[in-house]
Amino acid sequence: AVVALADAAMALLLFVISATAFAPSRAPSCPQPLLPTSSATPRLLGHPESKHGVSTERLPPPSDGAVMPPQDGLPCFSWATVAIFALNPAAFLVLPLLAVTAFKFNVLGPQWALNLPALRQGAFFTAPVLALTLMPLDRIPGLGSLTEVTRASKTICLYAFGSRLVPLRASAAAVVLATSAALCEELAFRGTMMGGVEALVGRLLPARPAALLALAVQALIFGRLHSYTNSAAYFIAATVAGAAFGGAYLCSRNLAVPILMHFIVDMVSFGVCHVQVSRSRPEAKRALVDDPSPIATALRRAAGGQSHVESPGPPAAPARFVNLLAEAEAMAAEAIAAETGEGAP
Repeated sequence: AVVALADAAMALLLFVISATAFAPSRAPSCPQPLLPTSSATPRLLGHPESKHGVSTERLPPPSDGAVMPPQDGLPCFSWATVAIFALNPAAFLVLPLLAVTAFKFNVLGPQWALNLPALRQGAFFTAPVLALTLMPLDRIPGLGSLTEVTRASKTICLYAFGSRLVPLRASAAAVVLATSAALCEELAFRGTMMGGVEALVGRLLPARPAALLALAVQALIFGRLHSYTNSAAYFIAATVAGAAFGGAYLCSRNLAVPILMHFIVDMVSFGVCHVQVSRSRPEAKRALVDDPSPIATALRRAAGGQSHVESPGPPAAPARFVNLLAEAEAMAAEAIAAETGEGAP
């Protein structure tokens, strides 16, 4: 039931994405040249063949009637998209809200405290998880399938932060996304699910086996809901992460510890992936957009079923507008020539 509820919430959020954040008419476009770049570009001030800095040459209309250059077809940074991604984990808040309101369950843990010891514990448990996250494990023989995990993470960052390096905006957005994921998912999986399963199973089993069973259950469900790849690679990686967060909560009994862990891991992962994606070649970025993985397919469908989701920008200028510019230049040249006493060319 929990998996079905989360899948339904995910489908609803993807529908919202398709209706808002990735709508072509509303998505912010990347900076594009505002003037034509072809041979039909009007010669403006300072052209060597013009008099008084203005050219009078009548320009032929472009053959295709358009003067805008082609788009690079890649996502751009958008705060609306960041907001949609940040709202995604909020679907899990149904569980802790239900547990608190209906059952008066303590989802923060019996040792809840946001203090210096909690920060130290969080840093201690984060170190090994962060080391595994940053290590190139996919290069180890037998672990090549972890490449899919890297590609899925890069795809998420491509849609969340855009294809170009925007360090300040990406850092602010990463704080928003990491905070949302850390709070919502830890409250749901570790605070509510793990604690609830442990309380229920504890009536039948001793405390330690009940805690270990609860740890395994929440980790498996956490991994299932983060299955972003065709293979089981991302499921396994997310399950290990869920077990690490759950283990930290089991040792500390303070939900602040896994929240801090989750936040740090996501922040570092977002930053590293954004830099890697922005510095990659355009064909590599397009390959991420066209990737057949479930997460790339879902985001691509949310973007309207197209691989290239960037806004088309301003409409192309018609040929008649280009001729009007040339006529205006000719009139300006005649006026300048009349004022200076010279004949029009």
